[in-house]
Amino acid sequence: MPSDAKLMQIAIDDLNNLSLSLEDRHRALQELLILVEPIDNANDLSKSGGLKVVAGELNHSDPEVRKLAAWVLGKASQNNPFVQEQVLELGALTTLIKMVNSSSAEEAVKALFAVSALIRNNIAAQDMFYAERGYIMLQDVMSNGSLDIKLRRKAVFLVGDLAEFQLQYTEKAELPVYSDRLFLKSVVDLIVVLDLDLQEKALTAIQNLLQFKSIEPRILRDFCGLEGALKTMKLQLEESMADENKRDYAADVESLRGEVEMIFRGKLGLL
Repeated sequence: MPSDAKLMQIAIDDLNNLSLSLEDRHRALQELLILVEPIDNANDLSKSGGLKVVAGELNHSDPEVRKLAAWVLGKASQNNPFVQEQVLELGALTTLIKMVNSSSAEEAVKALFAVSALIRNNIAAQDMFYAERGYIMLQDVMSNGSLDIKLRRKAVFLVGDLAEFQLQYTEKAELPVYSDRLFLKSVVDLIVVLDLDLQEKALTAIQNLLQFKSIEPRILRDFCGLEGALKTMKLQLEESMADENKRDYAADVESLRGEVEMIFRGKLGLL
C-alpha cells in the first residue's frame, strides 16, 4: 500500500494534469480531503507545494472543484498555524471570502468553513480578514434570510468566535465593527429566526459582544430591537418546550437567553 505522502503526490500530479477529466479532478480532491486530516500530512502537503496547487483550484470554472478545493484547504488549516500561514501567503483568503457569495450553497458553506479554519486563533490572519472587510461578508450572510441556514449558522458562530478571541487579547483596541449598528442588528435579528441551533449561536455571539466596552446598550435596544427580540424569543421557546422532541434543547437555549437578558439589562442600568 503506498504511503500517505505518495498518495498525496499522486493526487497533486493528477491536479497538475490539464487534460484530466472533471470526474478524476473531483476524485483527486476527495482523496486529499481524507489524506490531509492528520496534521503531519497537512504539513507535508504544504512542504511539497501541494497547497499551492489546491489553492489554484479555487479559480476553476466548475463549482464542485471550487467547493472541494476550499474544503481541503479548510481541513488542512484547522488548528494548524503552519498551514494557515502558508495558505494566507498564497492569497487564498481573499478568494475564499468572495466565494462565500457563490450562488451554489454548498460552495458558499465550504468557503466559509475554510475562512473560519484559516483565521481561528490566528491574530495575523484575523487582521487580514478585517483588512479584506470580511465582516461585511458576514453581515451580508446573516442579514439575508434567503440563504442556506447552514451558512447563516456558520457566519454567526464565527462572529461569536472572533468576539471571544478579541476579548482574550485585551491589549488590542476594540474594533469599530463590533459597535457598528448595522452589523449588530444583523446578529440580533437572528435570535427570532425559528431555528434553535441558529438562535443559540446568535445568543452566544450577543453574549460575547455585550462584554465590549464600546458597545452602546441603547443602540442595541432602540436600533437593533434586542429587548423586543428577547421577549419574542421567550415566547417561541415556550412553544418549543411544549414539543417533546425539542424540550431539552429549547430549555438550554432559554437558559442562555435569560443570561443574555440579565447582562443586557445590567448594561442598561435596569438591575
